[in-house]
Amino acid sequence: MTNDRAKGKFFLFAAAIGLGAIVLFFLLRTSPHSRAPSEERLLEESPKRAAHKTPASTAAPNVSASAKSGEALGERALAKKRLERARHTLEGYLISTRYPYSSRPMSEHPDMIEPHNVAKTTLPLARKDKKLTDARVLLEQDRLYVVGEEAAKLTITCTTSDGPAPCEVLAATAHVAESMTNAPIIEPSPVNFMGDGVKSALFAPAQQGFGGYHGPISIDLDVRVDGEEGGARFEVIYTPAPPARFTRVVREEMVNGSLYLHVQVEVDKPGRYVITARASDTTGDKFAYLEFNEELGKGLQEAKLCIFGKLVHDEQAEAPFILRDIEGFLLKESHPDRETMVGFDGPYFTTKSYDSKEFSDAEWQSEEKTRHVEEFTKDVKAAEEAVRFQEENAAKKP
Repeated sequence: MTNDRAKGKFFLFAAAIGLGAIVLFFLLRTSPHSRAPSEERLLEESPKRAAHKTPASTAAPNVSASAKSGEALGERALAKKRLERARHTLEGYLISTRYPYSSRPMSEHPDMIEPHNVAKTTLPLARKDKKLTDARVLLEQDRLYVVGEEAAKLTITCTTSDGPAPCEVLAATAHVAESMTNAPIIEPSPVNFMGDGVKSALFAPAQQGFGGYHGPISIDLDVRVDGEEGGARFEVIYTPAPPARFTRVVREEMVNGSLYLHVQVEVDKPGRYVITARASDTTGDKFAYLEFNEELGKGLQEAKLCIFGKLVHDEQAEAPFILRDIEGFLLKESHPDRETMVGFDGPYFTTKSYDSKEFSDAEWQSEEKTRHVEEFTKDVKAAEEAVRFQEENAAKKP
């Protein structure tokens, strides 16, 4: 990921909830069924295009009149669909920008509720002869990014169509990923998987010969499942030394009805940093996903995280709030795309108590949002005018 956590990219990610037809600065995630249809799809579905596909040999005697009638109906239908799409776009954009990109409901990020989340993967056992197999391997790891002296826990479970199956790890070897063609030569290192049924290993790159290496590391396994032999692979991405460190110092302030938490960071390598955290309230529920994405200079710096006022109201969150599960990385334009910081799992900082009345219920505003709303509103008005024109023309015809 090169710039996927940059501000603009976040907006593209966030806006996919309500918009599927726009790729601007914002995007909310939603199901494909709620997205506005494309121009090409509208045209394909219009009666006008269907009329053009009528074979000449089967056309009615009054071809000209029939075609014109079908064309008029098609233009009216298309105009109405364009209006529906324009309204959908405006409404979706307004919904997606109630809060700033940096302070979003946790419900928008179900895969990010816990730090270091890596999705479980179930794959067929990869046989060397490429034959299909009934054996499956379930791969789990507690983190993808490993920093300094950290270790990743890797777990493999085996099954067949009959259910759980004996899982033997015949060999496991860690090596520099094939994609790192310019990496220094590092000898492969064995990885020891242990356990009955479920096999697990702790892989610590610094202790297994990768101490000066920065990039992806593949861990290849030779596995036997119920008599069948094949392969499986884990991958971790290693940063030998963190580019910056969290100092555990946080300064809080209320500004215009939102609570800002200034997280102190000691920066060794200046550049663009992406820092994320979760916020929970007195009930323990994680209600907000917070993100900082800006340049930081060298030395002691502050990364500003915002608990937006309207988000507090909408989530009915009660202070004091707990800033927790904080993570960060230096964004790079090369491969790998980041240098990872050592994060903190669990509570990191507890705020003061605040009355709910101190938080603003106003929606987020910005110059860019205003410009987009104005443009989308113009699109709606233009689409309404087109529908009105088509309706008036239809009313005039006998």
